[in-house]
Amino acid sequence: SFTPKPHQKMTIKINQLNYFYKESGQGETVLLVHGNPDSADYWDDIVPFLNKKYRCITPDLPGFGRSDISDNFDFSLDGCQAWLDSFITALSIKEPIHLVIHDVGAFYAIPWAINNPDKVKSICITNTLFFSDYRWHFWGRIWRTPILGELSNLLMNKRLYKSGLKKGSPTLSDAFLEKSYQHITPKMQRTVLKLYRAMSPHVFKNWEAKYLALTKTKPVLVIWGEKDPYIPLHFGYAERMANGQTVHRIPDVGHWVAAEVPAQFAEYWLGFAEHSV
Repeated sequence: SFTPKPHQKMTIKINQLNYFYKESGQGETVLLVHGNPDSADYWDDIVPFLNKKYRCITPDLPGFGRSDISDNFDFSLDGCQAWLDSFITALSIKEPIHLVIHDVGAFYAIPWAINNPDKVKSICITNTLFFSDYRWHFWGRIWRTPILGELSNLLMNKRLYKSGLKKGSPTLSDAFLEKSYQHITPKMQRTVLKLYRAMSPHVFKNWEAKYLALTKTKPVLVIWGEKDPYIPLHFGYAERMANGQTVHRIPDVGHWVAAEVPAQFAEYWLGFAEHSV
């Protein structure tokens, strides 16, 4: 069978739209799902640690990075998971997969896992939310507000962008910030506004118990940056997402853990995956 070269960039067509992803390695499939304002590139420093033993797939979510998005994309949790299901189906992935989920990637991957438990091998959560008692951070509130959100898009420049990410993860490299900023397009900015406006905290209410039930049947690992100002520790989400399973809290990093300490992140995940059954 065809095996892509390390970090091969690929595109797949679903419903006449093109979706970008990267693929490398052989073995059990690991699907790494990025958050906002990221792309598949977010995982670039992690994948080389994993693809020696695993097949790593990192998509650009709809409207992010190099992926298309339809004008009428359904940003509900059902709609997001339906897109991820169509992506996985289009890649003809049959065996259960390992999920690695960051930030708003949870809105796609967790509902999909709930609806497709037999297709899930393990779940790794890093700095995300899936509970209805969450209260949006400052920028989340801006993006959710009509006119203010559009105005923030117009005013966004590289300096403001870098400072915002540095607030969330002070040790992010300038190279990472430069690479990330390349994907801040009007398409991506419109996608963020629509996604955040669809995600009022109450939408998680009917999914919380289903997620917690899933964690009773699947191995779960949580890797959490303690200096995250967007999902602060006082919410207790690291432990709540783990639901009694393993949590690694890293005290000196923030929201973008995989970009700040990729070797440490990979070490935790590889040790976890080796024992996933």
